[in-house]
Amino acid sequence: MVTLTSRADIEAALADPLLVPLPAESGPEGSMAWLRATVARFAHGTVHARRRAYVEAELARVDVEGLRRLAAGVDSGRGGSAAGDDRAGVLRALSAAMGLPTLDDAAVAALCVVADNYFGGDDPAADEAVKLLLPLMQTSDPEQAANRVGILVQACDATAALIASARGGSGDVHATIRTTPPVQVMRRVAVAATRVGETEIAEGESVLLEVGPVGLTFGSGPRVCPGRALALALAEGAVEKTSAPAR
Repeated sequence: MVTLTSRADIEAALADPLLVPLPAESGPEGSMAWLRATVARFAHGTVHARRRAYVEAELARVDVEGLRRLAAGVDSGRGGSAAGDDRAGVLRALSAAMGLPTLDDAAVAALCVVADNYFGGDDPAADEAVKLLLPLMQTSDPEQAANRVGILVQACDATAALIASARGGSGDVHATIRTTPPVQVMRRVAVAATRVGETEIAEGESVLLEVGPVGLTFGSGPRVCPGRALALALAEGAVEKTSAPAR
């Protein structure tokens, strides 16, 4: 495995079309494996471009300020840990801003199970979770439904971690992004031999990008996170909610 730590090398790697996210092997439609293979996150080339365009269009419909207000006032759920409440709050606020049905506890739990298995794993509960969620995405197109689930899932853990760090620190979300970024590393694999700076990377070789220390927690280049503004709005609203004086 190759590890890249400098900002210049990481930005070059993220812009290199030969370095792609780890591929996801598909499975039966409606399964966790199928979901991973159908979202934009794990695709590359023209398939990724098509799916990313759809995701960007979905996110562009969201009112950022309205999302912040939702995060500041949304009921995150009943009981559970603070981290669990943060995940629920993120999911309920974002789904509402996307115009999806109100998420009940079962839907929130299903999204959390999918998030736990998003980057791998074979928990049978994840397949059942995906089946529960797809009908809630308000589209008859399976690929679009999968990518709506993907939008929610990808916001879940990283944004909840940002909220927790900001709440436990200065309360300033932007400062927290600089000091305690929620995403510390990204992974890529070379689909063909390539070179980044002075580093030769062989075909099939894995690449670890230490994005946290250099301030690239949202990535950069053609695959920069399209939900950055929404993640910040969610975090700011949630921190505002917890820091507001009781009445």
